[in-house]
Amino acid sequence: MQLSAQELDAVSLAKLGDEARMLLCAGDIDTLATRFGYALAYDRHPADAIREELASSLAEAGASRLIATGWQPPRVGYFKQNDTGLFALVESLVPTENGASILVEVIVAGSGTNAHATLEQVSAAV
Repeated sequence: MQLSAQELDAVSLAKLGDEARMLLCAGDIDTLATRFGYALAYDRHPADAIREELASSLAEAGASRLIATGWQPPRVGYFKQNDTGLFALVESLVPTENGASILVEVIVAGSGTNAHATLEQVSAAV
């Protein structure tokens, strides 16, 4: 997802984290994949990869479903200036019915008018 320079502050990036986890929690994986892509898709279609990662993460956490309440605010961290182009990481936790959590990570690469947000990973929070 292309971002403007005005969308790179912590409040705006936290909203992206909320959007990603809301789509995941609502089961709207196709929209999530279309909006954010999936960095770990490899040779799979992004939506299929997200579904597989979510199923694997839920199994690892011993859970069967996500809960759409009780969310903590996303954590936004910025990388020191580097040669990789990594700019920020947004981490959001989604609780499950058994008290575990699934971690949703959005990575921002680039800067200014050349910044992009991508769903980096869905994993069991351990």
